[in-house]
Amino acid sequence: MKKAIPESSAVPARIPLCKPYLSQDEEIAALEVLRSGWLMQGEKVSDFERLVAGYVGVNYAVAVNSGTSALLLALLAVNLKAGDKIIMPSHSFVATANSAVLCGGEPVFADIGQNGYTIDPAAIGPAIDSQMRALMVVHQIGYAAEMDRILSLARQHGLAVVEDAACSLGSSYRGRQTGSFGEVACLSFHPRKVITTGEGGMVLTDSEEIGQTVRCLRNHGLGDARTPASTGCLRPGFNYRLTDVQAAIGIAQFGKLHEILRLRRRLAARYREILSGISALWLPAEVEHSMPNYQSFAVEVADTSIDRDALIGRMTARGIECRPGIQPIHLEPAYADKYGNVRLPETMRAARNSFFLPLYPAMTEEEQDIVIHTLKDSLNACRKAKGAQCAR
Repeated sequence: MKKAIPESSAVPARIPLCKPYLSQDEEIAALEVLRSGWLMQGEKVSDFERLVAGYVGVNYAVAVNSGTSALLLALLAVNLKAGDKIIMPSHSFVATANSAVLCGGEPVFADIGQNGYTIDPAAIGPAIDSQMRALMVVHQIGYAAEMDRILSLARQHGLAVVEDAACSLGSSYRGRQTGSFGEVACLSFHPRKVITTGEGGMVLTDSEEIGQTVRCLRNHGLGDARTPASTGCLRPGFNYRLTDVQAAIGIAQFGKLHEILRLRRRLAARYREILSGISALWLPAEVEHSMPNYQSFAVEVADTSIDRDALIGRMTARGIECRPGIQPIHLEPAYADKYGNVRLPETMRAARNSFFLPLYPAMTEEEQDIVIHTLKDSLNACRKAKGAQCAR
């Protein structure tokens, strides 16, 4: 029997959009490193890399200081250079495109599918031309992209596949972890992600050459930070190293990954069960043969009489933190002059209608009930406000 959702109209306590799943484990792990006196990249980073590589099922993992750094190094490692084009969704965080532009590459934006938030394989083929070098697949908010069709297209046209798996650690497609399909993949450990190191990222690959290149680039072009600097600068590089303090936190977080995924999926299933009965809302479909990690929980307003932003405003006023969905990259100020007229109808659908509801591992059913009840109240209030406006 379903648990009744409370009918109280009292203003609820603030419920955040997200919250890292932290305990004394992370505090103890970080303190141990601080007391050791070795704070920079060292054995903890190596241990963290081995754990993640083994979990995802790749040969090499290289920890860096952010997911954005991981994207930039991944593209440099597959030799994206000036004039090369790279297909990607506009429905993504701006770092996806920034990394390509900073390598001298040119983003080519493709639409997402009608039923979800990942790139539509049918939109990839028409975008390919002789200058196309790579395809960046974003497993958006933890939903795995349709990798069978994408990999087939990439092989057919000789494109390198780069997985932007920043949001998708723990998500799978046909039993394989996201991040294990392309030539190279990137993770993020930002606090909104499934596990966190505060800031941090990782590059994943099965290629020894790519792995070595990324290790070199993250450390000023000197190679692995544990090798003597006297080997010299092999190529211009960056300081994108992760510290042992961060890695220790990451290792503690990784130990909770199974539990984090279980809790996220349980809460998401409960949202889906209850919200699917609300005609004013639309929920994205899960890609067949996939298992999302539910890094975020997105829904869309399906009732044209309801203004999405007004709905978010009402939720916020009631103490429920919600945010609009992803802003398309092609409409960002840095890109709008060149790409603003690109036709991406499904991307625009999501941009107009989608928003994020609170979801985090420590969320209780009582908190979730408050979110759901407040959402129902806010939907009704928006309808009434629209009706009154029309009557005038």
